[in-house]
Amino acid sequence: MAINPIVPIHPLMLQQTLNPIQENNPVEGNGSQTPAGAAKAGADFGQFLQEALQKVDNLQKEADVASLGLATGQIQDLHTAVLAMEKAGLSLSLTVDVRNRALDAYHEIMRMQI
Repeated sequence: MAINPIVPIHPLMLQQTLNPIQENNPVEGNGSQTPAGAAKAGADFGQFLQEALQKVDNLQKEADVASLGLATGQIQDLHTAVLAMEKAGLSLSLTVDVRNRALDAYHEIMRMQI
């Protein structure tokens, strides 16, 4: 049974194999103290929230169509309608929970004493 010898790692070997960390410049070149990506991140987050709420709304509409189709006999399989309604219910429940947590965080910040 052969034992592999331990090969020491030389510091120069590490510099060649590891990628250096790029320094982030939080201040823009125009002299303002605004972080470089703050405005973009705010717009992206607002767009993300809008798209997420649109998806929840679409799931609610699909559930309404599925339940109407089940009631009128257009949908023969019950599981399709139940799945659509459960998806809509879960997405709405998650949305309400996220909203409640955000409000709790806001109230906690407002109670902080400076």
